[in-house]
Amino acid sequence: MARRRIRTRTWITVLVVSAGAVLAASVWLVPDGRFCSLTARMANIQCEATPSGTETALQKLSDLPADNHRPEPIIELVPTVPAEPPMVEAVEAIVPSTQPSDTIVVNADTQPSADFSLNTERALADLEVGLTAKHAGNLIEARTRLNLALHGGLPQEQVRSTRIELAELADKTVFSFGVAAADPLAEYYTVRSGDSLARIAHRYKLTDDLLATINRIPNKNIIREGMRLKVLHGPFHVSINKSNHMMHVYLQDVYVWSARVALGANGSTPTGVWQVIVRQENPQWVDPRTGQRWHPNDPDNPIGNFWIGLEGVKGDAVGQSGYGIHGTIEPETIGQDVSLGCVRLADDDIARVFTLLVPYESYVTIHD
Repeated sequence: MARRRIRTRTWITVLVVSAGAVLAASVWLVPDGRFCSLTARMANIQCEATPSGTETALQKLSDLPADNHRPEPIIELVPTVPAEPPMVEAVEAIVPSTQPSDTIVVNADTQPSADFSLNTERALADLEVGLTAKHAGNLIEARTRLNLALHGGLPQEQVRSTRIELAELADKTVFSFGVAAADPLAEYYTVRSGDSLARIAHRYKLTDDLLATINRIPNKNIIREGMRLKVLHGPFHVSINKSNHMMHVYLQDVYVWSARVALGANGSTPTGVWQVIVRQENPQWVDPRTGQRWHPNDPDNPIGNFWIGLEGVKGDAVGQSGYGIHGTIEPETIGQDVSLGCVRLADDDIARVFTLLVPYESYVTIHD
């Protein structure tokens, strides 16, 4: 009888030990000292770095949908009607009273556009019609007529004021959230499943930075399906006059804005057509003369916070590389010939140009 009791206790002990082994197998210490449940590891959930990680991991598992795929966050971050950005105030100050009206604009095939024929009488007529349309609120007709006037042989005394008028129209039709009726350069786009701001920007030959700015998107990595965005039909191009140190920016062949630049000392900025090949924020830079290196985010970096790399494709620029458009920590040099050949812009201007130019889509024409 005693032996029978001993055997019974032995089997009970075996059963208890076996149950304990099963429970021990469900929670174990992973090599880096974290505790992890078997269920959590099978679900491929990260284990916590504390002994309470088992409960935390199981809680995460219970939050998963039935198909074990985490849903993407859907957050509306854009107001229905964003406020229009103030982009006019600096225009009058930076546009000189004498401007050439024969600015070259390049097409996507890198060939200069010659669509504008010079006829002063017709240009003056277009100017008058354009101003009348602007005052009447017909923004697209005004922009079209004034752009024709600007490039159609307008007398120099009217060039400066026409550029200011066009820049103000660009603020209303290009750089605002609104889309004017019958505008061939802008439209609204509804975000579809699988879209990202970068993909949409690429489709329209724009930067995602510009789309985020126009549409007041705080985080350009988060958009939601069904959101309505304003898009432009890019790309933007740039024309630079060495004689007066002016940069003129175009959306396709429509003038939108100007800024003053610094250029290469002793005429060292090559003329011709350049293709934009790279955009880089917070660049590092090595001075080719001294070998001194500046690292990203260095406030003493001579080229500032933005770099737009160029490659020559036409004229004296052919085969040239290493040139670019960048900022400067010496704003007093703007308007002078002081650089190693690159194009310098003031901080606010390079920040704006950086949002406009797209690698392998945008072109920069530099002429005397």
